[in-house]
Amino acid sequence: MKKIIFAMCLIFAITLLNAQLINSYGFKGGLCIANQDFDYYNDFNIDTVSRYGFVMGGFIELLNNENFHLLAETHYVQKGNNVELDHRDENGILIGIITLNSRVDYLEFDVLGKYAINLSSIKPYLITGPRFNILIDYNSENNFLDPVYEDLDFIDFGLSIGAGFEFQIIQNTISLIEFRYSPPLTSSYETDLLTVKNTSFEILTGIKF
Repeated sequence: MKKIIFAMCLIFAITLLNAQLINSYGFKGGLCIANQDFDYYNDFNIDTVSRYGFVMGGFIELLNNENFHLLAETHYVQKGNNVELDHRDENGILIGIITLNSRVDYLEFDVLGKYAINLSSIKPYLITGPRFNILIDYNSENNFLDPVYEDLDFIDFGLSIGAGFEFQIIQNTISLIEFRYSPPLTSSYETDLLTVKNTSFEILTGIKF
């Protein structure tokens, strides 16, 4: 696994060094709507709901082609989940819901193909490609999910699929709005009893130079 990580980071670094291929660069940031699927192999179950975090990072756009481009991106992204538990009194009567917030921080690397259409005032585009996330940190409210998070995989793999559009407001600067879905290809935690996978939607805005 370490060899795979080293090879992917090396490819990413070589791409960055090939400045003659760079068509443009920019920054993106926005909202990450994340959840984690806890799949138990018995009757036990944890129902999770989405949590809101943020994502921010930079990108370079390669290949000076009218419609096809290659994106290399690096983001800091907050994922995780919220768990809602019944709050009952001493008689077992439901008196409310307790929400426990669990956040998992990743450094994300994407290599994306981009297909764009040049219209008169806007430039819509589609993107898709592989990504890998490197675990940075986690925080589970009341230590509720610490037994799982302590053994999260250092790296997990997934896809990034999205669409957006670019438009120009300021001279020599392109603005963009993007919507992205990030499904998993691998689990972030797996034992004989439990498998955990990350899923997220991102709403991003950015600028390109």
